[in-house]
Amino acid sequence: MIIKHVIELETVINEDSNEPAIASIKAMPDKLRQQFFDEAGRDLLKGLLVDVNKGNTWAELRVASKESV
Repeated sequence: MIIKHVIELETVINEDSNEPAIASIKAMPDKLRQQFFDEAGRDLLKGLLVDVNKGNTWAELRVASKESV
């Protein structure tokens, strides 16, 4: 049995930051920027879920594949 959860993440860019990455992010086309942050969010959650799932034998919480969402 698979139970789906819908979670929406937001990345709020501090445009006052002097971080060089900000200029690169702002220069990306909208579609590429969205894809970049979608993938980064999935990877972040996958990493966090490793500890969440440790020791659980009755269920596993995982990030759904992009195709199944």
